[in-house]
Amino acid sequence: MNNKKILGIVSTPYHLMVLLFIKEHLNEKNGFDRFDVVITDKTSSLKEVFESGRLLSCFDNAFFADSKKIKNPYKGAVLQLYESFIHNPEYDRMFAYTAGKNTSVPDPKDYTDVFFASPGMPDEVSKEIIKAFIRKNRRIRFHRYEDGFASYTKAPVSAVTSASGRLLYRLFLGFDIKKAENRLLMFEPALAEKNVADTLSTGFKLVKIPKDEKIIRSVTEKICSLLLFEPEKIPAHYLFLGQGTDNVTNNPKTYSSLIVHIAEKTGFEDFCMKPHPRGKFDRFDNRIHLYENSAPFELCFAGGQMEDKTLISYYSTACVSGKLLFNSKCRIIFTYPLAGDSFNEKCDYEDYFEKLQKLYDNVYIARTQDELDALLESACLQRS
Repeated sequence: MNNKKILGIVSTPYHLMVLLFIKEHLNEKNGFDRFDVVITDKTSSLKEVFESGRLLSCFDNAFFADSKKIKNPYKGAVLQLYESFIHNPEYDRMFAYTAGKNTSVPDPKDYTDVFFASPGMPDEVSKEIIKAFIRKNRRIRFHRYEDGFASYTKAPVSAVTSASGRLLYRLFLGFDIKKAENRLLMFEPALAEKNVADTLSTGFKLVKIPKDEKIIRSVTEKICSLLLFEPEKIPAHYLFLGQGTDNVTNNPKTYSSLIVHIAEKTGFEDFCMKPHPRGKFDRFDNRIHLYENSAPFELCFAGGQMEDKTLISYYSTACVSGKLLFNSKCRIIFTYPLAGDSFNEKCDYEDYFEKLQKLYDNVYIARTQDELDALLESACLQRS
């Protein structure tokens, strides 16, 4: 063991999975004296996990941070200075949670490292924690970890966003945020867009999160236990992941007709649709079976029931999480080139999807109707 004392911040089930991978790797590498976790209020299901006490089977201590307790997340320069250098009541306030078993506040002086997820700029909870820790602990180090697709396409922004703030920290506290926060942990740094990977521009070095089979098995067991997830058999070999079409669909007919075409090619009895939470056109009057499990989709990969599936979507990156986290061997077909008039938003991440094809087996992009039909026929032949 070394003297590392770590605090991880988690706002989603995906964050919790990634943090467990990091924890398992650190435990194998050098160990640590303590690993605590902060659960925020951003995902309601995680509040139940906190209240249940199940987190204590994986972490030394667990805390709950309620962002709604922060009175003013949009602060002017004067208030920011006061909270950064004199007193920050927001920190104590957001931890004043009385319904849970743990009502204490993490003491910044107890830790050597903080891990948090944030594509772009940190959220208000992470910012309040970062400010409190810098003021009371000049030795603290911050580590950014990936938050799925956005972290590969959206450049990270320093936790201290203004140049004047960074200068004042150096002058009055002798604290250099650029040295204290300069790593972005990712499962596949090779997938990062140029704006993310440019160390000179962002100040962040991309670091690969290791995952061998032993770590994957351990994380799978822990996350299923924490979230009370029991693998459910998906009654189809072809699963289409719906897109968030609410307010972004220009031509729903194109969106829906392609899905029906795929179901016809694979056979309706072997095709299933997973509706998107913000999808308005993912239901087909009982013509197409629906997979409506409310658990985070990544857990389906953790349960192992996706290995023989073909996942199809326009450009849903939820398909990719199984390969990123669990080395899934599932087949993936992206169809976004066939839906040019379906979405008001534009898919600008061609580079990302092409890198996926080179990095992983069984990842395909159907650019024409004929290519899509050939891929579906090939998938059917492999199953027979």
